Amino acid sequence: MENALGLPLQQHPRFGAALAGLGAKVDRLAVPGAAPLLRIRRFGVNLVSRGPIWDPATTPDVQVSALRAAKITLLNDDATGNAVLRHAGFRQVMTPAHVAELDLTGTATDRIANAHGKWRNIWRKAQTSPLTVETARFDPLWHDWLLAADLAQQRAKRYRALPQPVLHSYAAANPDGAEVLTANTCGQPVAAMLFLLHAPVATYHIGWNGGTGRTLAAHHLLLMKAANLFAERGFTRLDLGAVDTENAPGLARFKIGCGAVIRPLGGTWLRLPGF
Repeated sequence: MENALGLPLQQHPRFGAALAGLGAKVDRLAVPGAAPLLRIRRFGVNLVSRGPIWDPATTPDVQVSALRAAKITLLNDDATGNAVLRHAGFRQVMTPAHVAELDLTGTATDRIANAHGKWRNIWRKAQTSPLTVETARFDPLWHDWLLAADLAQQRAKRYRALPQPVLHSYAAANPDGAEVLTANTCGQPVAAMLFLLHAPVATYHIGWNGGTGRTLAAHHLLLMKAANLFAERGFTRLDLGAVDTENAPGLARFKIGCGAVIRPLGGTWLRLPGF
């Protein structure tokens, strides 16, 4: 069921192995009608993020029963639905975020046709630029420049991403699980994107774009190159992560413009004792 349903990164066994490698208390919880839940125990709290991933045939009654039986304290829900969660004894504490998901099941022609007109035109110009693209497995030494650029970017823009030790542990536990696409000009990197692979889904993890890269629309080129590359390998979805139109409007426009579907998640829910 797991591969057929296309688990998000936070529910995939590969991510669980990465967290376990850092000493986290992680287990896989069997849930009727859903893929096994990746559950993290911290400070006495059982946390589940981006789950459960239900079989489409699972009825609401089965979902309620399964959630009542599961030992979950805090749930960052993927797409269960408010009514089911309330009946299962949860109460919402945070409203839903939105994620961008790019379908990889069609052809390369389909994907660029689905992009918005302005985005597609910028991509076409990037096609004729002096940029060259190289693909490589993530190497913590070879790609240390990208990690340093990402940390500087986080400080400058005042946001936080998944801690780098998690990335290192993910790559160590899954040698083929992290891939970097780099755009070069005159032999120097001007932009890069790093993806975490957990078939049949690939997840955008971090990216960097220098001044030359922005001028040459390197990220438009890299994203479509990555989508086509992963599609050729049999991946069915590219998860581009959260869409935040308020705090990161430029990045949100980029994700929306590439043709990704914007989907609301289910919000954050707390299990109340006695309910």
